Amino acid sequence: MDNSKIGTTYLEESAFSKIGKVVEVDGKNIIIQVDKEKNLSNLFYKGVIYRNVGIGSYLKIKKDYTYIIGKINKEFIKEKPRVNMESSKPQNSTLYDRYVEVSVIGYMTKSAFIRGIRELPFLFNEAFLMSEDEVRKIYEFTSNNNIEVGRALFEDVLVEAGVTKLFASHIGIFGNTGSGKSNTLARLFYNLFNSPKVNFNNRSKFLLLDFNGEYAHEHIITTQKQDIKLSTRNPQANKLVIRKEWLDEDFWGIILEATEKTQKPFIKRTIKLCNHLIKDDNNETLDHIINILTNNLRKILNSDSVSNKELDALSTLKKCIASFFNIENQEDYKEIFRNYNLHGTNLCRQIDDEEERTYYNNISNNRIYFGAHQRDNVEMELKFFRINLNYLKENADISYISLFEMVLALKLVDDVISNMAQFEHISPIFNRFQKRKTELSNLLEFGDGDFLNQESYMSCISLKDVNIDMRKIIPLLITKISYEEHKKRHSTSSRNTLHIIIDEAHNILSEESFRESESWKDYRLEVFEEIIKEGRKFGVFVTISSQRPSDISNTIISQLHNVFIHRLINNNDLRTMSQTISFLDKVSFDSIPILPAGACIFTGIATETPIAVQIPLLTKELQPKSDTVDLELLWENKQVE
Repeated sequence: MDNSKIGTTYLEESAFSKIGKVVEVDGKNIIIQVDKEKNLSNLFYKGVIYRNVGIGSYLKIKKDYTYIIGKINKEFIKEKPRVNMESSKPQNSTLYDRYVEVSVIGYMTKSAFIRGIRELPFLFNEAFLMSEDEVRKIYEFTSNNNIEVGRALFEDVLVEAGVTKLFASHIGIFGNTGSGKSNTLARLFYNLFNSPKVNFNNRSKFLLLDFNGEYAHEHIITTQKQDIKLSTRNPQANKLVIRKEWLDEDFWGIILEATEKTQKPFIKRTIKLCNHLIKDDNNETLDHIINILTNNLRKILNSDSVSNKELDALSTLKKCIASFFNIENQEDYKEIFRNYNLHGTNLCRQIDDEEERTYYNNISNNRIYFGAHQRDNVEMELKFFRINLNYLKENADISYISLFEMVLALKLVDDVISNMAQFEHISPIFNRFQKRKTELSNLLEFGDGDFLNQESYMSCISLKDVNIDMRKIIPLLITKISYEEHKKRHSTSSRNTLHIIIDEAHNILSEESFRESESWKDYRLEVFEEIIKEGRKFGVFVTISSQRPSDISNTIISQLHNVFIHRLINNNDLRTMSQTISFLDKVSFDSIPILPAGACIFTGIATETPIAVQIPLLTKELQPKSDTVDLELLWENKQVE
């Protein structure tokens, strides 16, 4: 082809693609007057149909040798100025000019689209349609390893994202029920795990907290997944394996929702005593416990200044004895479960039978009295107490949960007697422990291994069958343990990463809760806010999915690097998106309430600009179990043969 034909072709293409000129520049907002020949919805060139410019589409503005790229936010018309209605009215022409408002988003080099404003156009610079190849460059991201995200909603272009820019970041996936957010979460990680260029080699761990049990099924996301289905009701369900070294004041502080200044120091003292009591020989452990029980009772019986707080502490201790030694009927062991009453500042009790008169001194009105001046009565009482406890040693439940409950009671009594703690300040955590003891036994297993050291690179922990109280505590516990353990390893192996995925994140990241104290809610949020603010330094990345972003802490949402926003129609949710997501343009934001199912706005550091993307639906066997029930099929009128 000679140079004249090349020049002619270039001029023809330029004439076809030119759509107008710049008539106003206001910062990054540009007004372009559209040529009257380019007002059709579709344009034709050499037998090919081209989509004309419209809201949400891109165009380029030529300034010298630079092409400035803009996105159309708005279009409008203005009446043409004229002096006389009759004389100036063009024949067979419109009386109005069409204009489009464009936001500058970047510029085009010979090989790639670069996001950001390097320069702005001048007045009367010409604006052009973009070719398919040029549009495709906007959706292409410079990375050696990309994964497929979906297809652009308004352009027939494949949307990909660089693995590092997307997954080495905090990700948010938001959308109302039925908008497709569960499919998006599953699709992203399914595409990652099935990428031929990805090989984790035990360098990355993925932890999915599944509140509704949508992902804890075979084949969903990956087959290399360990499903841990927890239950507070079923003792035969899976257990979360906890390493014994993790059982510190932070662990029990979370389980028991302990206050920082009063209850956590008590827990620390309890753990110290518990570690001292645990021996390889269970008999030795039980002997220590019986000695402490006897000594605590001795202190109370010998005291001449007993008050109701000591009686309350003693009552608590009796409950633990019954539980620890598996005593069903306390009447069978009267020597252990005596009913003491106050006599002034000393204790006394009714005699149980006439035989006791031969063992005890100073019996008056059928009462046995104790105190500093009744040492013989005290020692006789302790003798029967110890004999019966020794008899029950073989019935003792020496599991860690039962042992810790007993030590809590022992330390509570000891601290109350020695005035190191007030009964009313400490008793709430003991009551919480007793309330949650069965739940903890069903949920947790203590040993030398742990849930983090599994062969699978992904663990899915289902909380579907966990009650409301533990649905807040267990995820917090898992997250904090995982984060702290990863930080310890990070110093020796800085390349390893931990990816925490929280489905239905409003359950644990909510700023409002009527079931917990204000201080405990603040602690819960502080843990997650620290991870999302500081975790990146240690290779810890969080993905959250929620249908109620307005319930989640703004601090957390504002720290997200990449977001996938499906249809949201609640004003509070939309307001949260506008206030916390900095990389949303007006067109993308306005489209959120009307997005079709499966479509979302993908924006963040992994994209050069906000993109409307249709996320492909996974096949039936790979889909999360979140389908809406088909009532027509369920209620179908079938003939019964």
